Amino acid sequence: MSDTTAPSDDLRDALDASDGFQILARALPDAVLVVRPDGVVAYASARTAEVLGRPAGDVLGRPFLDVVAEDDRGVFPDRLLDASVGMWDFRAARPGGAPDDRWLTAALLTARLREFRGTPIGDAVEDGALFLLREATPPDARDRTDLLRRALDATNNLVVVTDARVGDNPLVFVNDHFLATTGYTREEVVGQNCRLLQRRPDGTRDDDQDGVREIARAVAAGEPTVAVLRNYRKDGTLFYNELYVTPVRGPDGGVTHFVGVQNDVTARVLAEREAEGQAALLRAFFDNAPVLMGVVQRDGAGLLHRAANEAAAALFDRPASEIPGARPRELGLSEREDARWAEAVDACAAGGAPVEFETRFPWDSEPNVDGARVFRVVVSRVEGPGADELYSYLGEDVTRARRGEAERRLLAAAVDQAADSVIVTTTELDPPGPAIVYANRAHARMFGYDPDEVVGHTPRIYQGPETDRAVLDRIRAGLEAGEPVSAETVNYRKDGSAFVLQWEMAPVTDADGQIVHWVGTQRDVTERRELERSVLGVQAREQERMAQELHDGLGQVLTGSAFMIEGVRAELEALGLGDVAERLGRVVAHVRDGHRQARAIARGLFPVDIGPDGLPAALERLAADASEAYGADVSFSADVPVVVASREHAGHLYRIAQEAVANAVRHGRAARVDLSLARAGDGDGAVELSVRDDGSAIPADALTGTAGLGLRTMRYRAREVGGRLDVRPLERGGTVVAVRFTPHPPGGGR
Repeated sequence: MSDTTAPSDDLRDALDASDGFQILARALPDAVLVVRPDGVVAYASARTAEVLGRPAGDVLGRPFLDVVAEDDRGVFPDRLLDASVGMWDFRAARPGGAPDDRWLTAALLTARLREFRGTPIGDAVEDGALFLLREATPPDARDRTDLLRRALDATNNLVVVTDARVGDNPLVFVNDHFLATTGYTREEVVGQNCRLLQRRPDGTRDDDQDGVREIARAVAAGEPTVAVLRNYRKDGTLFYNELYVTPVRGPDGGVTHFVGVQNDVTARVLAEREAEGQAALLRAFFDNAPVLMGVVQRDGAGLLHRAANEAAAALFDRPASEIPGARPRELGLSEREDARWAEAVDACAAGGAPVEFETRFPWDSEPNVDGARVFRVVVSRVEGPGADELYSYLGEDVTRARRGEAERRLLAAAVDQAADSVIVTTTELDPPGPAIVYANRAHARMFGYDPDEVVGHTPRIYQGPETDRAVLDRIRAGLEAGEPVSAETVNYRKDGSAFVLQWEMAPVTDADGQIVHWVGTQRDVTERRELERSVLGVQAREQERMAQELHDGLGQVLTGSAFMIEGVRAELEALGLGDVAERLGRVVAHVRDGHRQARAIARGLFPVDIGPDGLPAALERLAADASEAYGADVSFSADVPVVVASREHAGHLYRIAQEAVANAVRHGRAARVDLSLARAGDGDGAVELSVRDDGSAIPADALTGTAGLGLRTMRYRAREVGGRLDVRPLERGGTVVAVRFTPHPPGGGR
């Protein structure tokens, strides 16, 4: 396919026919033009419109100089193709010759075409020329660029520029100070990634640095950042750089380059490392000192320290033996901190009563500075002989308490802003408890109560006529056992409207493991449950339709077929063809078996209406129908009478068993399936409905709900009866599907 719209000629056809030339022309970011010896453009690539701002068809068949502004045509040789190679900057021409605002660079590559001689392209081109056109920087901008380059070379900072548009973000500019500091030449670094500065003398890379990771993160995100890096000069000597990285964005907002300004901070980093070591030692002393104790004396010049314990001595970073006689400023206190201590001692002297104040170490640090500690100091007058103007101080480290309070406020704010409703209650389960002690804003939005309206009340205020009593009983049983519980049932808002509430309750324990509160998260699942019920309704209607077609359509066909075959069999027998008649008799038997199986399958698909006490009988019929429909050995046993809450619950349990039996035979190829109702065995009255088969084990992806085995529907149905679905492979092959639920008499239910 041609890249131009001009009429065809030999040269253009030759170029269009060359796959290699077409691949090259499309791959280059430049516009590719082929010019005949007479100066006429014979070929223009598709990028011509992008670079020149004119369609390729406007250029083909016209002199090359038509794309050059009239005032700039003089920069080209009189005979355009006399030069073997060359580059010229010019302004693009609009139609008519007027100059455009854009500057372009034309690169002439005549010698390259001569290499095609002896090929269809070379023969067609002969002495033609290949031009590459690309956008260029205007002359005044080039002057400014040169000035900027010289200015950057003159600065004392290390300045680098990388190209984010090229893989691995290579360096495209480094200033002279960068070269002088690192010892590299410009040729050795341009085109390389800045990681070359993390190369140790032994050739290994020193990449395990927080600064390296931060730079990588900021570059990936296109964000500015600053980091201190451990780098190595070309000769292997270590130095530290404080690197400021700034992204440069193009007109479309995308990052095109990164500018890095680096400062050699080796001396500062080494000093900080030494200071950090000393601070770590001091913090260790603090961590092991429960209180600070000491004595100060007032004199005309202020305070004089007379004694200090080991904890206070560690705070002042000197041995306790050197404390006596030292002034606060000599012990490292700032001028403001010295005045604070003196003010507290003066107040104690004037009033006679102990004076309490707080201070932070390091002295005068801001409250949120990392490593800062808060001390509550109490100053008291020393009474007794020889105690003239002596005052004791006792300092308690309250940093953890202050931080705990801040964390508590932060946690409270986070919970208050949570999207789910959250409440905290007391542990009493009997009325009038439990009492709500906290409710967040989402709770107020969900139920329509202000938090002040529910605090002190019991969550029973949300219950009503449709609230499932059995669900509440299960919740109470779980709470009495001290276990987290989850459930859902109908609750009511302040305005009386009902909705389906799903919640999880979990115990809150103290340091001794005793439950002191319950915390619950709640969410409105009404719409989700309605959608699930709608899906089940659609499924039930589709099953009913299929059952009708099986019963009425296929059943009638099979019945009619059996009748006709039986007639033919009788005629053959009358004609003395007994052997053939006998074979047709067997065919009639098979057709009638198929009819019975179709009826059994249809019965399983029809809607079920099982009373609360009719589940065992329905499961027994299910086993018989499944044996007939699938030709498998399906049995049923029950060692406990079961009464469920409602017809709806009975229907859910029946459909779980039906789905599990069908899966076992259809997907597991089971020959035997055991269906049972039995006590769960843990003494809480729970019953387990289980389906065990001897087929192939259930696939692993089915357990995640991704296979078409109806597991999602079964899980939903189990949840609707307050139970939990358990599906697992058996050790000796086969699968067990079990639902553990609590039977109860009618009267509950949504």
